[in-house]
Amino acid sequence: MWIETIIMPREERGPRAAPPPRDRRAVLQAAGEENRALRNAVTDFLSAHHLLGAVKWMSEPGFLPLITLHCTERALEKLREAAEFAVGCASPVDAYQPLTRTEPELSTESVSMAAPVFARYP
Repeated sequence: MWIETIIMPREERGPRAAPPPRDRRAVLQAAGEENRALRNAVTDFLSAHHLLGAVKWMSEPGFLPLITLHCTERALEKLREAAEFAVGCASPVDAYQPLTRTEPELSTESVSMAAPVFARYP
């Protein structure tokens, strides 16, 4: 069974100083780099513990320090034991219906088409 898992970097508790003001471009670039570093750390952890085969899907880096992946229960347990990640799970992937249908709905009702509509006349 595949479990949707959410991973964030573990943060130290305590007061934080306000960051100095920066322009938006620098903030977005720093956030993207932070998320790529988190994704690389998760991938390295999974590789080091021989768990890459226990992961079905992993989200692409974005602007939040958050990775979503679909993994087995064994991989979830190992990730929860890791000191560098805060790990939670949403639900088993098979527990909810997909938002879109994977197969088209076909009608059994026959539709008559007029042949002259498609005929070419010289």
